[in-house]
Amino acid sequence: MPFKTWGHDEVGYAADLNRFWVQGMHVNKTSDQAVTNSTTLVNDSQLLLAVQANTDYWVEAFVIYNAPTANDMQLAWNTPSGATLNWSNNGLALAATGSVDRVSRTALTAASTATIGGSSGDAICAMKGILRTAGSSGSLQMRFAQNTAGAGTNVTVKTGSQIILTRLKV
Repeated sequence: MPFKTWGHDEVGYAADLNRFWVQGMHVNKTSDQAVTNSTTLVNDSQLLLAVQANTDYWVEAFVIYNAPTANDMQLAWNTPSGATLNWSNNGLALAATGSVDRVSRTALTAASTATIGGSSGDAICAMKGILRTAGSSGSLQMRFAQNTAGAGTNVTVKTGSQIILTRLKV
């Protein structure tokens, strides 16, 4: 949505600020969260943002993670009822053997679960997409798990990970 140009002596109201100037929001993860020996997706306790009904958003997620190469990682999203999400994970391809490897850019939807490669060290997944909410407001929340369960192993979403939403249409 473009910024409004006010004419001479035109008053800007609070609704104008919300509609034309407050276009983005973000959340920054302040503590690590791990999933141990499980392929069941769990909600990330911090990587979530409230979204409005009937609104389009550009979604960017900068996810710092650590997953063993034998276990890899699953990523998915919770969205409000009726919402559509078209996204790509832009993370290491499944079965990566290090932090420099092939990248997956598969087209995904709100119902999709992405699998990304582990590197046995910290790695980055730079997800991007477009969220279109329908008649329901709610939250956009990241979910994650191991792709292959491994006794005594963790997949961890690390401190400093972020979600950034930019409102495109209200």
